[in-house]
Amino acid sequence: IDPSFAAMGGFAQPILHGLCSFGYAVRHVMKTFADNDMTKFKAVKVRFSKPVLPGQTLQTEMWKEGSRVFFRTKVVENGNVCISGAYVDLTCEAGAAQAQAPSGGGSLQCSAIFEEMGRQVKTRPDLPAKIKAVFQWNITKDGQTAATWITDLKSKAGEVYQGESHSGKPDCTITVSDDNFMALHNGKLNAQQAFMGGKLKLAGN
Repeated sequence: IDPSFAAMGGFAQPILHGLCSFGYAVRHVMKTFADNDMTKFKAVKVRFSKPVLPGQTLQTEMWKEGSRVFFRTKVVENGNVCISGAYVDLTCEAGAAQAQAPSGGGSLQCSAIFEEMGRQVKTRPDLPAKIKAVFQWNITKDGQTAATWITDLKSKAGEVYQGESHSGKPDCTITVSDDNFMALHNGKLNAQQAFMGGKLKLAGN
């Protein structure tokens, strides 16, 4: 908080202590995947990559594989990633609980992603006004449609749910297998290549 000390480090103004950014990022992860139960915390690893100024907004992006939650945190105001190459390890009990298929989702891997997407949409009331579209996801398994999810970013509140659209015909319909959806989500499959190769089908706007 001392401007002269910040200047010694080459900063024009005081920066937020790295442990503060670190604490909020881990708190985001534990709230999302462990219901704020710190007894489910096992270990954490992070890399501080960019400074954060006091008053800036932190956004944590995360995904879960087994009992490990990978995440990165960025500054909303400028898009800089301030924490990267990070993960939180949860206890086996927490990992097993998260691995269970949510109600109505069957054994599809993507169900947890859509449920998390729904939680994130609730924290971003500005999204519907920006996107103004309803997306229908037809998730297939063994060549058959196994589930339909709606990402409604047109209605005032915005919501993500399983089933048919509550807002009329979707603006865009996306058909993809459960395995390929997860590969796209984990960055193991390029969306353009998936589309060109017939692994991802689009209809509508």
